[in-house]
Amino acid sequence: MKLNSRSIFGRMSGLHGMTDAPLKQLISWGDHLKVDQPQIDAQHEAIFRIAMEVVDTWQSRGDLDRLKGLAEKLANVLGAHFRYEERLLAEVGYPKLDEHKTEHAVMLDELKIIRDRLDGMAHGSAQLAPGFIVHNYVLGVTVGHICHSDMDYCVFARKAAEGRGQVWPVS
Repeated sequence: MKLNSRSIFGRMSGLHGMTDAPLKQLISWGDHLKVDQPQIDAQHEAIFRIAMEVVDTWQSRGDLDRLKGLAEKLANVLGAHFRYEERLLAEVGYPKLDEHKTEHAVMLDELKIIRDRLDGMAHGSAQLAPGFIVHNYVLGVTVGHICHSDMDYCVFARKAAEGRGQVWPVS
């Protein structure tokens, strides 16, 4: 598909001139995002809920301290999730585990930089700069990482389990 100013992300051509509703639809949790591993799906859903809180806080020009709290909550949830996911992927012999771990480390490093930047800001509202920074980050985690990298290991894990006469999930 030829890309132009009206076809951001290739197939998602309706995103030009996005309003609040389509943005929320873009980062809304649904069955289409499940990797069919109950604990990971529950963790992903929690990450998407935090992403929605970030979007709501930013779009309503909410309190900067609330945004800081959400960034801290996200760091805790992501850290625990990444550790769990990496253990599970090691168990199924995922061949891209090192690459996946690197993505996780980069995301946590980026979030640390964002949190440090937020901590250096005075109290006030989560207007353009601070809200936009966290907003873009959660889009990368939800739409970017989960919808791409995590779906890749999901396909691998299912095929690997079928080859061993098992069913994914392994837990």
